[in-house]
Amino acid sequence: MFIPFVRTLILYIIVIAAIRMMGKRQVGEMQPSELVITILVSAVASVPMQNLDIPLSYGIIPILTLISAEIFVSFLSLKIPKFREILTGKPVILITDGIINQKALKATRLSIEDLQEDLRLKDVFDLDTIRLARLETNGQLSVLLKDIHQPLTPYTADTAVDVSPVYYTVIADGYVNKTTYSILGIDDEWVKSTLKSNKIESVKVIYFMLCDEDKNVIIVKKEGK
Repeated sequence: MFIPFVRTLILYIIVIAAIRMMGKRQVGEMQPSELVITILVSAVASVPMQNLDIPLSYGIIPILTLISAEIFVSFLSLKIPKFREILTGKPVILITDGIINQKALKATRLSIEDLQEDLRLKDVFDLDTIRLARLETNGQLSVLLKDIHQPLTPYTADTAVDVSPVYYTVIADGYVNKTTYSILGIDDEWVKSTLKSNKIESVKVIYFMLCDEDKNVIIVKKEGK
């Protein structure tokens, strides 16, 4: 019973590390090659988990091989645009000035219902408002509205606005996040002083503490503390 547990835990750690090496894309943003590698890694990892007669290395080596191949292919894609085009394809323009490109829609095997659904998910319900819509290589639909239908912004309204502060997490669930120290120009002594000035004796009672670059803080204690 202990051996399957250890084998599964080892493979779990290796798969997590492998996916992390591929980058931080969400599943919906993966290129075809990345999605294929993800599926293959999952399939390969499941074999040694289910069959204890198979050596663990028979699962680890294929996973490392697949990830190495993906990293190499990604490197080639960055250096050779033509190779990237062959691997991932090219974006396809589906709508121009409110007119649907029916040939492109047919070539991408999208129905008009699929297109309308993707547009509705982007809060676009009228084709006439669209200047350009294209299907990206990762399957996402990007939409550019005509100028008259663009959302109003302070820039287009020629209106000055105050710059909103950017807050960073200094403490989360009782633990100090020191990676923000260099951004905010703070240190342990500043944190201790700030807590003391707010009559807080321990970071363990803090649910979260945020701080901006002007040293303004927002502190929320854990419930019941």
